[in-house]
Amino acid sequence: MVVKIKLIISILLVIFSCNAYSAQKNIIIRDAEIEYFLYKVILTVSDGYFRNTQPFQPVLISNNEYNAFVTGSNKIFINTGLINKSKSINEIQGVLAHEIGHLILNHNSSRSINTSNLSKYSKFATIAGIALSAGGKLDSNSALGLILGTQDIAIKSAFQFSRIQEQQADKYALDTFRKKKISLTGLENLLLRLSQREVSTNNSVVGYYRSHPFSKQRLEQLKKYKSSNYISNKNNEDIYINNFNISLDYIKNKIRAYGSDPFEILNKKDNNNNIFFANYSRIIAYKKTGEYEPAIDTLKVLQNKYPDYPFYYELAGDIYFSKGSYNKSIREYKKALNNLNEKYIYADDLIKFSLVKSYLQTNKAQDLEESIQILEQMLHNSPKWKLLWRLLAKSSGKLGQKGITYIALAEESLLKKNFIKAKKYVDLALKQKTITNSYKLRGLDILSRIKTR
Repeated sequence: MVVKIKLIISILLVIFSCNAYSAQKNIIIRDAEIEYFLYKVILTVSDGYFRNTQPFQPVLISNNEYNAFVTGSNKIFINTGLINKSKSINEIQGVLAHEIGHLILNHNSSRSINTSNLSKYSKFATIAGIALSAGGKLDSNSALGLILGTQDIAIKSAFQFSRIQEQQADKYALDTFRKKKISLTGLENLLLRLSQREVSTNNSVVGYYRSHPFSKQRLEQLKKYKSSNYISNKNNEDIYINNFNISLDYIKNKIRAYGSDPFEILNKKDNNNNIFFANYSRIIAYKKTGEYEPAIDTLKVLQNKYPDYPFYYELAGDIYFSKGSYNKSIREYKKALNNLNEKYIYADDLIKFSLVKSYLQTNKAQDLEESIQILEQMLHNSPKWKLLWRLLAKSSGKLGQKGITYIALAEESLLKKNFIKAKKYVDLALKQKTITNSYKLRGLDILSRIKTR
């Protein structure tokens, strides 16, 4: 009977978490420039640490709450609200260092604490909870970190990070800041804001958030750490991509431009203090309203000022693609890839994805062959990206390469857990006389995976 009651409670908690999560406009935003920016911020606090042979991948979520969270993979989920409400990059560094601490200390792997490996992190409580909720309330606006879609993740995300684990992640973050000589000023200012907010609102804290100290306590602990352990000689506020200093305000302006009414942007009088941001916002607004020529003309002003910046070529490619000028979009996407001096596979793949879509529109045999080669490279990095398999099926289908087409459709079906359809496509592929050995082996592997399921 006790077991049944526990099961019912767990199910109810999952349902509640799912409802809280789905009630919001939690759209994953894929943007190469913003992801690259966040990746560069992550590098400042992670030493290029890899998890599961992959670099940390920032995943941007359209949600206005000040929040970031992890679920045990190499992904760090970051709300737009964290970016928009942060006063400095230093704040974001603190939040991400805390989340990275959870990953590096393997907090997701077990309910218990591995005291032998983590004992040195067990006595400190400083910035716990910042990366989970700024307000300390469990409602539809602050429960984003509780669940990602499955019961397992819901239980782990909601209940496994104990107070001790949060303290350990805090200590890890502060040790990272000390090692990197990063200023604590941004975090100190954040905790001061939050502690003042707690005093004014008197909100009760639900059980989950009772595992985190209040902001006032975190602020006191941070000050103690700062006075006894800390030496800082740099602020780490500068994020460069190809010698272009990307400010937090620049990224905020981009998010705001894409989320705003384009006609309001175009009707707004220019502010001479922010003419650069105003021009960028206008480019986005022109693109959204279908005014492609003024969008291109305005973008050329920025490109002339920063000729090596890759993401202005990417934006030009997007504009030309929307306009239907596919040969020009191909040219601009290639320039963007060539100008990415420091490679980051997820940003690369997003631009390549756009390039492939342009290739598919031209219907030229050479372009289709190129798209297949690119997609095969991308699938090596992201084999679970279903849309890539669909694009591979389209490219090979247009060239009459049925063996590749059927295998690609089988992989897509397998990811959708449609095993009957996956087997059907593999059977069709293996009947093709021209199928290459590599795709034949992949087909046999799919059949093996279907049997194990």
